[in-house]
Amino acid sequence: MDVRSIAGWGCAGVALLAAGAMVWGDRETRSGGWMVVADSLGRADWLGVVLLLAALVAGLLLGSRAVRQLARAGLVPAAALSVLLGTVVLLMGEDPVSYPERKVRTAAPGRADRVLTVIHHGTNTTETRAQVRDVQVETGSGWSGRRWTLLTVVGEFEGGGALTAADWNGPDRVTVATDLEARVYDFSTGRPVPVPA
Repeated sequence: MDVRSIAGWGCAGVALLAAGAMVWGDRETRSGGWMVVADSLGRADWLGVVLLLAALVAGLLLGSRAVRQLARAGLVPAAALSVLLGTVVLLMGEDPVSYPERKVRTAAPGRADRVLTVIHHGTNTTETRAQVRDVQVETGSGWSGRRWTLLTVVGEFEGGGALTAADWNGPDRVTVATDLEARVYDFSTGRPVPVPA
């Protein structure tokens, strides 16, 4: 095997690792996911750039003549776009579509390893439809920590499902209420189980 083949297979491996990390991070951001993985991989936008560039370089090094021509044609625009987007993000200093977060965290009575978090994305002056409220419960810590999303309310007006309360009813029960309904979740098994009203 020559150096070109080794480098090509190495780039293909990097592309596969990036794709696997993206899938795993996306899965872990959903309810029940490991918090450590979700916080690191679930929001890693740069993994898509790594995947694209590594796949194009692998195609350039390993492919047939036609594949090399396609990879060469795609590599320059992909690299230019990556540099342009990176420059824009650096110049702006932040992600232009993100809104400030306010978090209210409450530990369960007698259970410091269970925390109810209400996250308000946006500000009081942000348009209503751009405001999001997430109600989450975190159980455990470190690598054993899990995060469960109980409710996400996107820009709801009063009378249309707006979040009104989220509270512990004891060490194992959480009540999440909107102006339309209230739901109770039991965490005695370590995962949320809806309790019939």
